[in-house]
Amino acid sequence: MEKLAPILISAHAGSAIVAGHYAGLWTTIHQHPDKKWTISELSEKAGCKERWVKEWVGVLASAGVLKLEEGMIISCDKDVAKTLLPTSDILQLLSELQMFMDKEDKIGACFKKDGPLGVGYSDFPKFQEWMGIWSCCRNKEKNFPERFMKLVEGGVHEALEKGIRVLEAGCGRGQHVMAVAQRYPNSSFVAFDIDEKTLELNRVDAEKLGLKNLEFVVEDFCNMRPEWANHFDYVMIYDCMHDLPYPAEAMKGLKGVLKDDGVVTMLDIYASSDMVKETKNPMSTVLYNISLHHCMSVSLASGGVGLGACWGVELAQKMLIEAGWEEKELRLFRDGFMDAIFVMTKGKGLM
Repeated sequence: MEKLAPILISAHAGSAIVAGHYAGLWTTIHQHPDKKWTISELSEKAGCKERWVKEWVGVLASAGVLKLEEGMIISCDKDVAKTLLPTSDILQLLSELQMFMDKEDKIGACFKKDGPLGVGYSDFPKFQEWMGIWSCCRNKEKNFPERFMKLVEGGVHEALEKGIRVLEAGCGRGQHVMAVAQRYPNSSFVAFDIDEKTLELNRVDAEKLGLKNLEFVVEDFCNMRPEWANHFDYVMIYDCMHDLPYPAEAMKGLKGVLKDDGVVTMLDIYASSDMVKETKNPMSTVLYNISLHHCMSVSLASGGVGLGACWGVELAQKMLIEAGWEEKELRLFRDGFMDAIFVMTKGKGLM
C-alpha cells in the first residue's frame, strides 16, 4: 500500500483538477495571484455553488495542491495555478484521461489472447476535438509556426515566404496547417485525413479565417493519389506517425510525393526505443498510458503494427532509412520535453 497510496491520491486529485478547470476555478485563482480566499469568496468570484467548491477544496487540499488554513482560508501557489490554466500542457494531458476512463473494460479485453485486436477510433469520438485543443495550446506556447520553421532550418521559412506547395499528412483538426497557411499566404497548402467529418469542420474554420490557399481532402497515407508523385516542395506531419497502422508504408509514401529537391518534417514523441532506459523517467508513465489506451490501441484495431507513442527515436531513424532515406539526409533534434523533430532533406532541399 505504501507505493500504491500516492498513485491512488494522485488519480483522484487529477480528476478534481479537471473538474475545477471546467468550473473555471483555476482561471479565477490565477487572475488573483497571492490572494487568500474564503470558500464563499472563491465561489462568488468563479460563479460557482459554495457547497461544490467546498468539497472540491477538500480533495485538493488533502492532496497538497491547494493550501487550507485555520478559518477555512484557501491559497494556491501562483505557479501551480498558472500550470493549470486551460492552455497548459499539464491540464490538457489530465483532461485527456476523460476519454479513457470509461474504456477500461474494453482495453482489458484486448489483453486476452481471444480478445479484440484493439479499441478503435470510433470509440474515441472526442479525440479529434481534444487533439485540436492540445495542438492549439502547444502552438500558442511555442510561437508556432514561425519559430518551428526557423528551428528546422534548411531554408523552409524562406521558401514558405516566397511561395511553395505544401502537404500536411494526417492533419486531424487542422490546427497546424491553418496556422502555417495563415502565416505564409504566398504558399499553397493541401491537408489530408481519413475522417471526412473532421475535414468538414476544418473547412468551416478555414473559411472563417479567410484562407484561400488551403484545401482539405480525404486521403490515406498508403494510397495517396498518383498525381501527387514528386508534387510537393515541403511535407509536414505532426504527432501522427506512431498512431498509424502501417507507418513503414506511410514513410515511403511521404518521400514519393516530395519533389526531387524538397523537405519533410516529422514531429513525434521524444522517447527511447529502449524501454528499460525510457522507464527510468517517471513522466514516461503518461506517454505509455496514453499509448496503451489510444495510440497503440487504434493502430492494432486497424490490423496495424501498433508502434505506440514510445516507439522511440532509434526505431524511427531505422524505419526512415528503410523507407529510402540516407543517413546524411536525416537530422533529429529535441524541442522541449516531448517533441522529437525529424528533418529529411531530398536533393538540395529548399535552399
